[in-house]
Amino acid sequence: MKATGIVVEYNPLHFGHVHHIAETKRVSGADVLIAVMSTHSVQRGEFSVADKFEKTKWALLAGVDLIVELPGVFSLQNADRFAYASVAILEKLSCKEIVFGSESADIDNLRFIAEIMRTDAYSDALRNFLNEGTSYPTSAHNALQSLTGETFSAGPNDILAIQYIDALYALQSEMVPRAIKRIDTEYYEDFQENRKIQSATSLRRRLQEGKSIKGYVPGYVQQTFEEKKPIFMEAFLPYIRYTLAKHDPKTLRRIFGFDEGLENLFLSAEGFHTFEDLVETLASKRYTHSKVKRALMHALLHVEKNDIVTFDPPYLRVLGMSGKGQKYLNEIKKDLDIPLITKIKRERHRYLDLELRITKIYDLVAGASLYKREFQPLRKD
Repeated sequence: MKATGIVVEYNPLHFGHVHHIAETKRVSGADVLIAVMSTHSVQRGEFSVADKFEKTKWALLAGVDLIVELPGVFSLQNADRFAYASVAILEKLSCKEIVFGSESADIDNLRFIAEIMRTDAYSDALRNFLNEGTSYPTSAHNALQSLTGETFSAGPNDILAIQYIDALYALQSEMVPRAIKRIDTEYYEDFQENRKIQSATSLRRRLQEGKSIKGYVPGYVQQTFEEKKPIFMEAFLPYIRYTLAKHDPKTLRRIFGFDEGLENLFLSAEGFHTFEDLVETLASKRYTHSKVKRALMHALLHVEKNDIVTFDPPYLRVLGMSGKGQKYLNEIKKDLDIPLITKIKRERHRYLDLELRITKIYDLVAGASLYKREFQPLRKD
């Protein structure tokens, strides 16, 4: 069976994602579609609006055959680490292709940029811009522009696409990358009532404002939010306040993501009344909003620097599968060189323990007995 892979967050799943799934199947001719999915924590440095069990259900109903967990220690990373870990999981699962959304859908240009980013000239230019005090994303943008002599512009999907391609190179993978053009709406675009496909950003904003997203997401997604409240970072603010209050510079420096004096900046924060206020207080020319939020998440989850020792997947954890997905797993499992987990046992990897901790903290707000669900049979459709 030919397997094709995608990397998803579904925060929440919308009609753009449905298009991505359908187009991936069409252009790849895959027998089985595999999704590596971030769970209760997402790459932007926040908790997901819906729990991973609901997102697994969505993925199966949308046509994905096998959903594999991207551990929280990998999802809460910058773009290159997030992409590397995701691609490494798809590689372990013997995927022949990886298909991603892209603003440009120009695979040749995306490959070209990835090649530039592997040169010494790029590394030198990047270091120079970082030394000027600009953030990593801005420094990377400026470095590319200085080397190409062009006004370089890449949307969030293209940036991730470049990192997926670079991860393929780093892993010496034979997986073929394909780009599907993002349609109708941009990543950060505001909500527009006359469009069926909305950005996930605008849908989250509507949910946070207590407004309906009916008609802009599949019915099974709408049903989730009729039955369960969406989860937002604002609800975790008391826990974040407590987390910052209990730390001093020495203990905070042990937390993953805290370097360059970031711990002193965080501990000096005061006068904030909302999560957004706190992030705005801490963000700067050097520290992006995403970096600040990921650091806050690592502090809240108490993930220390020595907890994360590799970005290569130490195991594969299945969250859900269709009949085709199960058949494919049966075909390849004898060739896997890392454990395949369909049921959590007493003896488990440190990263899986951290994933369970994330679930416990997420459930402080969700209140849905999610920790118990971690040990229940996986979803099959």
